[in-house]
Amino acid sequence: MADHERLDCLKCPALCCRMAGYVRVGRDDIRRLAKHLAVSVAEFEKRHVVEVTKKGEKRIKQGYKTCQFLDQDHMCTVYDARPHDCRGYVCWNQPDETVYGYAVFLQTDVAKLRKREN
Repeated sequence: MADHERLDCLKCPALCCRMAGYVRVGRDDIRRLAKHLAVSVAEFEKRHVVEVTKKGEKRIKQGYKTCQFLDQDHMCTVYDARPHDCRGYVCWNQPDETVYGYAVFLQTDVAKLRKREN
């Protein structure tokens, strides 16, 4: 895993929420999210858990699908209560560098990209 330069997440169109893998939620995540959304734990699970694995792991985001809590402005609608998986994810420190590479490209000035072409 390469150690890359940190990026400005606010300059990214939320690639981690639109591209990068699954988001697991544990008991504490579910309680925090339910409280944040002012619903019961049971209601949160009914509305927002999109998959339960054979091991009983609950997920609120599947594979390469967009997270249900991402709004049209690419902002997290549950940011203050976001799950542990989201809190710990940084694209510049992942084994799969796809998201990081795309984010770097999107954050590079057009003038710099043109210089690379020449």
